[in-house]
Amino acid sequence: MDEQLISQVEDLGLSNKEARVYVANLMLGPAGVQQIADASGIKRVTTYVILESLVGLGLVSQTSKAKKTLFNAESPENLRRLLDKKEQAIKDQKAQLDELLPQLGSLQSMSKESPSVKFYEGAEGIQTVVRSFIAESKEEGIEQIYGISNLDQLYAMFPEVAESESNPDRVSAGIKSKIIYTSVKGPIMASKDDQKLRQSRYVDPKKYPINGDMAIVGDRVAMVSLVGSQPIGVVIKSEELARSWVTLFELAWEAANNKPTHSK
Repeated sequence: MDEQLISQVEDLGLSNKEARVYVANLMLGPAGVQQIADASGIKRVTTYVILESLVGLGLVSQTSKAKKTLFNAESPENLRRLLDKKEQAIKDQKAQLDELLPQLGSLQSMSKESPSVKFYEGAEGIQTVVRSFIAESKEEGIEQIYGISNLDQLYAMFPEVAESESNPDRVSAGIKSKIIYTSVKGPIMASKDDQKLRQSRYVDPKKYPINGDMAIVGDRVAMVSLVGSQPIGVVIKSEELARSWVTLFELAWEAANNKPTHSK
């Protein structure tokens, strides 16, 4: 059989075996299954199944003669009709897609709005969280972040923060902060608040023991355990949760004593 011809018929939307059976039937005229199978080089059982498929496509018809079933390839013009059907099917699929796009798009939006959670371990992992928060805040134009912290634990984990008495990256980026903190040294932050672009409120660690650090940055909430040799951190990215945490922070801020006290 002409392999180039077979390939060209395939390009019209038929499988290789369908193209072979159809071309063989065209060459033979009305013929039985075995004749078509021999001419196409395809097993008889498979040829019969393919002929039934081609009948369904309107490319082959079948008749009976002397109690024998014969198959006859229809005019090649019917291939044009097959293409027309496929073209119409594609148009229908495009129309269906146009109707589905808004719904599919809303599903994509929902997935973006679903909270994502990331876990970090070790000092390097926690430092990565802090640095990325500042970098992302700067990129996103975030003007203020919120925090609740055990300052003694924080300074022990980040010597550069202890030395600067603030996060130097945050200050250099011009990002303001509001922080509620505890420290065994008492209210040590207030004197440099203006210089460090922050507002701070101290709470007595004996009355309000805090372990670790919590920060709200844009649509992310980070909670860090700073105790032990293997600190861990959790970052939740969710606009809704972040807004709720800001509200809780503001409640705590209002409840915190505006005049610092320190237990002797």
